[in-house]
Amino acid sequence: MKKSVTSFILLLMLFSISTVLAENHTAIEEAFSCLEEKAADCSALSTQEIALTIMATPDNIFDDCVAELQDRENSGHWGNIRDTALAIIALNHAGKNTAASEEWLMQQNQTPTDLIWYLQQDSNEAVECHIGYDANDYSININENKKIDSSAGSCLTRAQSNFWLKVENDCYDKTLQIGCDKDFIANLIYRNKDSPTIYILEGTSSAPAYGTIELSVNSKCFGDSSCDYEATAWATLALLETKHNVEQYIPYIVAMSETNERYLPTAFSYIMTNFDDYANALIIEQKLGNYWEAKSSSYNKYYDTGLALQALSSSTAEPITKAKEWLFFSQGANGCWQNSARDTAMILWALEGRAGRTGSSDPSDPDSTGDVTYCSEANFFCIPSGECSGSEDVGNNYFCSSLSDTCCTNQNLKTCAENNGQVCTSDEICVGNSKQSTDTDVCCTGTCEDRPETNSCEAAFYTCADTCSEFQEPLSTYSCDQGQSCCKTKTTSSDEGSSVWIWILLVLILITLGAIGYVYREQLKLYWFQLKTKFKKDDGKGKGLRGPRGPGVPPRPGFPPIRRGPPQRRPMPSRQATPSRTPSPPRAAPGKRSYDRRDKAMSDTFERLRKMSS
Repeated sequence: MKKSVTSFILLLMLFSISTVLAENHTAIEEAFSCLEEKAADCSALSTQEIALTIMATPDNIFDDCVAELQDRENSGHWGNIRDTALAIIALNHAGKNTAASEEWLMQQNQTPTDLIWYLQQDSNEAVECHIGYDANDYSININENKKIDSSAGSCLTRAQSNFWLKVENDCYDKTLQIGCDKDFIANLIYRNKDSPTIYILEGTSSAPAYGTIELSVNSKCFGDSSCDYEATAWATLALLETKHNVEQYIPYIVAMSETNERYLPTAFSYIMTNFDDYANALIIEQKLGNYWEAKSSSYNKYYDTGLALQALSSSTAEPITKAKEWLFFSQGANGCWQNSARDTAMILWALEGRAGRTGSSDPSDPDSTGDVTYCSEANFFCIPSGECSGSEDVGNNYFCSSLSDTCCTNQNLKTCAENNGQVCTSDEICVGNSKQSTDTDVCCTGTCEDRPETNSCEAAFYTCADTCSEFQEPLSTYSCDQGQSCCKTKTTSSDEGSSVWIWILLVLILITLGAIGYVYREQLKLYWFQLKTKFKKDDGKGKGLRGPRGPGVPPRPGFPPIRRGPPQRRPMPSRQATPSRTPSPPRAAPGKRSYDRRDKAMSDTFERLRKMSS
């Protein structure tokens, strides 16, 4: 009987989950209704608001907003770089041709003066090297202590205690040819001029004795008279979405994040590189386990949370679920967030990930590119672009909601150990990102730490929040963490009467389930045994299932700071332009249908339960 009761509890939990999903669906529909009301007259919105509204993809005003955005175009742009980038992303989402605007955008780039670049060379022993540029050749010696004995002309001067050669600003366009009399490596590293943190550029090159390595600084940003961080971030995303190579913009976005925290730069860094280091850092930035709000944010916690969720759309980390729950909890009575079209559109874009092009192409519209099929509908997989080889990338034909993902014919999962991750034990939590692997759905690429004790408020099934909403009342008898208030939903006499009937209904359901369970107790025992034997796993010994880590993880482009000694190579996912594909690739063959081994009596039982809950 004990096992039957456990089965009933599981069924009740499934019923509760379905109820929550239904409530979330209703909340989403209310949000779309509110957004459509706010954006009913698209001409009253800013260009930023229109673009984000198009990305959210409301049903009834989508075409009107697309038409309004197109009408605002002036010689290929929308007044400034950020708005032009957002417009390109939105119109590309709507299936419109944005080639002219992309061309205008690329002409707005410039070389950043906020970054300092260094040339680093190294060998296992003392070495003599020659560096050539501008038809001149300069000789330097690198001693056993790794220090360089002289500068190499006016473009390369000794720096950082003579361990590196600094590349002068007016020499960024020059190609440096390096050769040494022994085996050696060479690469470019950089930093923000206002920060000591050193970042390594992807692609450390090696050469044998008397071989040659060619290097040049390839760094760009976007701005009017000088580099603008937000403009650079959105412009890079626009070019990424339209299949341009964006590697030359990443050093600026990564290195300048420390001095542009108000834009939540870690989200942009992760979207463009897919490095787990940035995902871990972004999750750690979550406030009170509920939402994101950038330091001195240029927007607010609703906009920032939407941006973070857009970046972490493929993550399986628990904080993602918490953030979504917080958004639904803090949704306004009218369905919007902050009564704002901009914030509501950003959140719906992140939560729903709707395709922008629906129906067949319009022959009268030369910009229309036809209908869109979701990647999952074709039995393919949305994965980071850098993890999908060119022959498997069908992103031009199938839709993925995340800006950093492409549709791939293969899922290309790795083991948790290959992802440099681990499985946390039941009494631990993952501090950082979790991702799906071949051997687990919760591979923690951050760190496993002891699970904190639940505060008295949450233990009593109430809610902790910064401030209680108008529908709640504070409870002083229970405590929360970090200065939050314990909130309880307000009740009236009618509410209390209704709650009595709810409890009566629950008791009747339990009695009915108990009767059904007693009649089919033998089948339930068999079912419970099958569940236990199917899902039981050996958790191993010690703290988590930690696979072999191998040698230490080499530094990655832009994260973390480089240390003494020769840098190790860490390939960065190439974001090269993807050639268009006219024919759609063949769909994956459906797998064979397995034989249904479920007991008929059990099927009848669950059919009755399903009818009772409907």
